[in-house]
This record gives sequence, C-alpha cells and structure tokens, in this order.
Amino acid sequence: MEKNLYIDASHPNETRIVLKSNNSIEEYEYEDKNNLNFKNNIYLATISRVEPSLQAAFVNFGRERHGFLAFNDIQSDYYQLPSEDKEKIRIAEEKIREDLKDKTIETNQDNTQSTNQSEISENKEEKTPNNESSFEQVDKKQEYREKVKSSFGIKRYKIQEVIKPGQVILIQVIKEERGQKGAALTTFISLAGKYMVLMPNTPKGGGISRKIFNSSDRQKIRNILNDIDIPKSMGVIVRTAGANKTKNEIDKDFQNTLKTWKDITEKALDSNAPSLVYEEGDIIKRTLRDTYDNDTKNVYVEGNEAYQKAKKFMKELMPKNVRNIKKYRGKIPLFYDANIEKELNNIYEPTVKLKSGGYLVINPTEALVSIDINSGQSTKQINIEKTALSTNLEAAEEIAHQIKLRDLSGLIVIDFIDMMNFYNRRIVEKKMKESIRKDRARIQIGRISNFGLLEMTRQRLREGSIKWETQLSLSSFSQKILKKIQYLAFTDKVKIINSYVPEKVKIFIEKNLLEELKYFQKKYTFEVKIISNDKFVIPEYKIDLLNKSKKLINSIENINSIIEIKKDIRSLKKDKKDKNKILVKTKEKIKKTKSKKKIRTLWTRRKKKS
Repeated sequence: MEKNLYIDASHPNETRIVLKSNNSIEEYEYEDKNNLNFKNNIYLATISRVEPSLQAAFVNFGRERHGFLAFNDIQSDYYQLPSEDKEKIRIAEEKIREDLKDKTIETNQDNTQSTNQSEISENKEEKTPNNESSFEQVDKKQEYREKVKSSFGIKRYKIQEVIKPGQVILIQVIKEERGQKGAALTTFISLAGKYMVLMPNTPKGGGISRKIFNSSDRQKIRNILNDIDIPKSMGVIVRTAGANKTKNEIDKDFQNTLKTWKDITEKALDSNAPSLVYEEGDIIKRTLRDTYDNDTKNVYVEGNEAYQKAKKFMKELMPKNVRNIKKYRGKIPLFYDANIEKELNNIYEPTVKLKSGGYLVINPTEALVSIDINSGQSTKQINIEKTALSTNLEAAEEIAHQIKLRDLSGLIVIDFIDMMNFYNRRIVEKKMKESIRKDRARIQIGRISNFGLLEMTRQRLREGSIKWETQLSLSSFSQKILKKIQYLAFTDKVKIINSYVPEKVKIFIEKNLLEELKYFQKKYTFEVKIISNDKFVIPEYKIDLLNKSKKLINSIENINSIIEIKKDIRSLKKDKKDKNKILVKTKEKIKKTKSKKKIRTLWTRRKKKS
C-alpha cells in the first residue's frame, strides 16, 4: 500500500507528523517545542537516595524532579562488592548468557512455525502472544534481568548493601515524568538504529523481532547475525524494518550505532554528573528512522528549517532516498491541502461516528479508558445478532485506529454490543487482534466476557497530545454547591453566605433546588445568596462567609475536598486568636498613650502656674 509522510513544522511551537495512506491516517506524532521529549535520553547521574522499603534508588540526572531507578534495572557492574563476590556474579552471568543463546537457537524455528500455524488454527492463536513488541529489546532484556537477579550470588543482596548515595552511574530514561511521578530510569542502555537495536551492556548475542513471522526471513537474519562480528559484551536485536534487508545494510546500521555508543562512552568520561550525555533526537529524526519504510513514496515538509534537517538526516541514513523528500510550497497549509486536518480534529471529540451509522464513545481517565459501542442508526442487517456482529467488526477496526491516533494507554475496557452466538464473539476477537498488529506499542488482549466486555492493556509510547478531564454535570455541580454551603454554614459566627457561581448554575438552582435552599434558610436562620458571575465556568465557584455585621470571615474558592475545608476553618480560628492578641496589645498601647498624655497635660499646667 502506497503511503506518504507529511511533516508540518510551519508553526512556531509545534511540529506535527502524519503517515497517510489512501484510506486514512496510519500514524500521528506531535511534539511541543516548550515541552520536549526526553525519553530514551542518556544521562550521567548520581544516586541521591537509596530507599530500602521500595528496593529502589532516587537519582539526580539534572532535572528538578529526581528519577526512579528500581533494583532490577541496576547493572551488576555498579555493585560495590568484594572482588570474590564480583567474580561469582560474573561466572553466573556467563552461564545465563550461554543458556539464553542455546534457547534462542533451539526455539527459533519452533516459534516461527507456531506463529504461522496460529493464523490458521484458532486454538494455537490463543497461545501465541500478539503484538508484544513495540520496542523489540524489552522482552529479551526482562528475561535476562530476571535470570540474573534470581541466580546464585545476586539473590541474597539488597539494594542498600550494594548501592550507595553519591555513586555516579550512566542511566537511560525509559518513562517520562507524569503527574507527581518522576521519570523511570534504567542502567541497561539500548540504542535504536534503523534496522536493529544495540544493547551495549546487556550481552546476549543476537535476537529477532517477534513481528517477523516468516521462518525463511528469520533464518536469513540469523545467518546474517552469525556473520556479523558482535562483541561478547553486547547484544543486538533486529527490528521489523530489517526483515528484508541485506547483510551490508544491517552491518552498516550496526557499525553506525556502535560508533554512537563509543561517542557516548567518551563523552561520559569527560562529563561531570549530572549531565546529558546523549539526546535521542527530535521528532523529525525519530520519525524518519522508525516510520519511513519501502512503502513510503514521498515525504512532504512544510517549513524551511525542518526541510533542511530532514534532507540532511536522510543523507546519513539512506542516501538513495534523499530525492523523496520534497518541500511544500503551497499557499494553503499542508495538512489542509492533503485532507488531514479534518480527520485530526476528530481526535478532540469523545464521539466517533462509524460508516454503518453506529458510533463509539471514548472516555479516557488517568489509568483507564472506557470505550462504548452503540449501533445508532445501523439497521441494514436482517436481525439483531447480525447487526451487532457487523457493527462490532467495524468498531474493532476503528478502535485500533483511534487508539494509535490518540495514543490511549493503560487498561482499555471495550463494551461491545451483546452477541448471543459464541462463534460471533470469536470473530470479533480475531478482528481486534488483526487490527492492532500494525501498532508499535506492546498490547495484550483478553476475551469478550459474557457481559460483552473486552479488556486490553497498551503500553504508553509518549505523553499524549490531548489531555482529558472528568467534570461533574450541571445538576451534580449545583448539588455540590448547595451541600458545600450547608457544610460551611456551621463554622463560627457565620450568618450570611454569598455564593458566586456560573450563570447557568444559578438558573438551575433557582428552577430545581430552590425549595431545598429555602428550607435550609428557614430552619437554621441563615441568609444564603446565589450570585452569578459571568467570568466563572464549571467547576469554578467562590463562597464568602460573613457575620451579622456583614464582615468577611472567610472566602473559599474551588476547594475539592472536605480536608481542605477543615484546614481553612482551622486557619480561620488561628487568625481569630491572632486578631484577639493584636486587639489586646493595641488596647494596652492606647492605655499607655492616654496615661502619657495625662502626665504631659499635668506637667504643662504646673509649668504655666509657676
């Protein structure tokens, strides 16, 4: 299928990249220049704190928030141990490497055969993992770490015994900062090339991406890896892009990546921690390296600086394809001209319409995404079961597409339309697995339950360009305001309450909740005023607490929990005590000043008489 890559770098603070086929958008990447991506960057860092309760260390790598380094992600070379124990660890690691090499050679052909048969046999398909490799090095790395940590000589150690604060280490960022969480780090470095991934301090020989299913391709790559001289201290995994490449192309990519690693080691030796040693590269370089392939015909770039950058990088990466990079010179924006903008704007909407008349409702939260499928106006089929099946099949394709575009991650729960036939459920499951195969993220899919729910997990590739927030409805927000007024009314000496809310909230309260408000005012003798503020929108509000003389006691704005309200009440009481102290002191001062004045007047009178 012919594809084109579109790069829009004309805006001052953002760069957008789209891979588009004739049918629809295949890939979408976004980068904000004010919030640059630092995932996969390599830093020279220092251990700031070791936490025995978490069996992890907090690392200062030059950012305001320190990173999190788990004990499993620390290479044994950094352990501060006696030489005898280090020798034992080295011997144990060598045995593990040999076992892993033998295992990969023995099971390589069996795995490829089982994956080919899985496409025919449904039972075998269930046993075969689908799309468990986006960054192909992860699986082999984890297997190696688990074996090393459980081997003799390492298992008995704890992090506080082998890692000390102030220790200098070389780390790589594997997860970016999110919310209150710091970045996740590792000492097992991995450098991605065009056709392979180099793991310079994870020695396991050669490996092949699980996405390469064809047994002849796997055997060909295995022979190429055997011919390439890979150092014993390093590991290599051939990526999906290297499936049909020659030995010269893979070897050249390996040598370039090896040169990059040598440059990193030299720079690390000359640097002082904490400092940045290696930057993964900007969005244009990453996209040309990871997304551009043989199916991509042209690369259209809007923006002179981005065009020069793309051309220069393509000369280094694939000199033959430099002519495919073309500068866009149109008068209207590139994405508008290529009919991309309209489809991209849909990712800001929670509802996605299907061609059959059905629709999806996508509700993302912090760690869970719920997707509801509705048949809507889909009425072309003969009966309910066939309508449900056809809508679910169409929805499965669209969900796989939307997940990639929006970069939805974490636990994803899909509520399919109920199907009575067990065979129909299996068809939808199979369609879902086929649709997500092109996704670079690691994905695991469950089964459709009796309730019509399918659970799946997806790896977070990057921080999503769109952030969603859950908000209360108009009726619930109005109830929240009333309940908060009732709670705050019983603080000391409060008699008058002025609540400032959005205009539509005031109208809703007056229409639907006026009786409750009047009942509360009459029973407890409070004066409550609901005042509209044109500048406020849900969930903004302000509540002023006043006494009988209309003096302001406290003002509360946008408080989201009762605990915060209690803190405000405590601080209010403290302020009152402080005010009382100040009043006592001022009264004493006034008395003193009055007595001084009296003495002065008496002295002046006596002086006059004399």
